[in-house]
Amino acid sequence: MKSELAILYERYAKECWLYSLSLTKDVTLAEDLVSDAFFKLLDAFATLPEERVKFWLLRVIKNHYIDITRKKKRWHIIPLTKTTAQTISDSDFSPLEQLLQTEEKKQLYHALDTLPQDQQELLYLFYFLDWPIKEIAALTNLSLGQVKTRLYRSRKQLKEMLQDDPTKF
Repeated sequence: MKSELAILYERYAKECWLYSLSLTKDVTLAEDLVSDAFFKLLDAFATLPEERVKFWLLRVIKNHYIDITRKKKRWHIIPLTKTTAQTISDSDFSPLEQLLQTEEKKQLYHALDTLPQDQQELLYLFYFLDWPIKEIAALTNLSLGQVKTRLYRSRKQLKEMLQDDPTKF
């Protein structure tokens, strides 16, 4: 029989890893952030309500990432497409459809990669992880209106970039 922590790990590890990967653009650092967050969960588990565990884990990952980047005082960016494209499966499509979708995804990820980090984070949380705006606002310390406005502006900017010159990406 599995422990409650093992069940929580199975439930949230992939989502936490994808979130940390969207922040770090580095597979190894993303794995480290996730393992650190779950290690900290061992101490906080007894006092943390189960419905808040996912939010708590993502908050720990983000705070730890911020601490690391402050210490380094520089950003080392690796394009998101190198790692994320491997995690997406297109097995239900023909080879031609897969090729077209892969190219479209590459263009989208390259365009997304050119946006500022805060815009990338909002788009990723809303569209890739399907987070409600209310939870995004709590995680990012923004108001609901700010999240909605920034999502709108980020989508608009991304759309303009892709319409202007999709071959650029």
